[in-house]
Amino acid sequence: MAAFVLGRHLMIEGAGRARVDLTPGGSAQRLAVLKGAVRVSGVGRAFTVREGQQLSFTGGQITAFTERDPWYDAQFVGVGDARVEGLLGSVNLRRSDGTLRPAARQDDLGPGEALRTGAGAWAEIGFTGGGYLRLNEQSELGVLAVEKTSRGREVTLQLTRGVAWNVVEKGQGGYRLSTPVVSTSVRGTVFRVDADGLVKVFEGQVALPSSGDLALSGGEQKRRDQAAPSALQLDATDRLNQALDVQRARPLTLSAARPARHLKAIDLTVTATPQSTLSASVLDRRGRVTALGVTPGPAEGQFVVRGAPGLPEGEYLVRVRASRYGAVRVWSARVGLDRSPPQASGVQARTAGQLLEISGQASDNSGAALTLTATLGEGAQARTVTRRVEGRFRVLLPAPPAGTPLHLSLRDAAGNATDVPLP
Repeated sequence: MAAFVLGRHLMIEGAGRARVDLTPGGSAQRLAVLKGAVRVSGVGRAFTVREGQQLSFTGGQITAFTERDPWYDAQFVGVGDARVEGLLGSVNLRRSDGTLRPAARQDDLGPGEALRTGAGAWAEIGFTGGGYLRLNEQSELGVLAVEKTSRGREVTLQLTRGVAWNVVEKGQGGYRLSTPVVSTSVRGTVFRVDADGLVKVFEGQVALPSSGDLALSGGEQKRRDQAAPSALQLDATDRLNQALDVQRARPLTLSAARPARHLKAIDLTVTATPQSTLSASVLDRRGRVTALGVTPGPAEGQFVVRGAPGLPEGEYLVRVRASRYGAVRVWSARVGLDRSPPQASGVQARTAGQLLEISGQASDNSGAALTLTATLGEGAQARTVTRRVEGRFRVLLPAPPAGTPLHLSLRDAAGNATDVPLP
């Protein structure tokens, strides 16, 4: 097998195996030979890198190598799909083709992709097999590979900059997380790893292959330049992540004020636990489903659900679905869309002694009762009287003085109104 890497021609002999690390801008851009030998040429000379050796592409040196070397084991392995489950602030996703766009919840991470967080930002990457990693501000995490193994689908990640906070529940399998200067091996714990080599363990136990398999227990930490662990010292980053863990553990809630039975348009404010993902739709009487728009509201955990302007009038079942870290809640309500004004016919107004009789026929698409408003007089002296009417109606009011102007209007339950002419 042959390859061309950074101006060098590599020829892997026979059934040999090798790994090339090309972390952009990193000092650990190198070749490691796991089995057999690799013939290297194209740099003014030809030489062979043998099993158990590594070649630095930046310096050209050949040195001894084991698979536990920190640069090689700089990986985080999670079981299942790796998915963005929560984020705050400026978080960008770099695709495998080099394009950059803002990350969003439910984004799946694939090989060659990376997440970058800005100042004051964070992102949580969860795995369908359990556990999660929180990438803190000014950090970067790349996807090295997605493979099928005996444990199922495994996603291999690498922390190249910043801080990673990790929560691994017991029984979920092992994780490995490393930086160019420290590697970890963990099962069932809460721990933090910084790209500069700091490791803190809050619960459980973490082994450090890059430090001779030294084991750190809960309440201990170790810096790169320390020979032995020291007592855990909390800082602002730790307290932030602990607070975010408490928030993540909150149960999912979903609620909304019950809307009016008849509406001109669907426009609802829904409240859900922060970091929830919402979707909404309507189901008509024929079983057809139409998606509704969902946008963030003015306050944390608030969302606005709106229907498309062209949604036809009729009866609908509104459904709102919220998901958060695997939990799901659904809220629903029945509404009627009505944008047509009510109609009136045969309306008459007659004065008989001390009474004013208003009669006629009223109708509306909703079939619900209507509000008849009678305005007697004009300007500041006007008097308004309302009555509920339905179908053929007859309303009696105290008779106003002769010659008093009378104006009638009808309003339906959705707020549509129409003026009622008098003969």
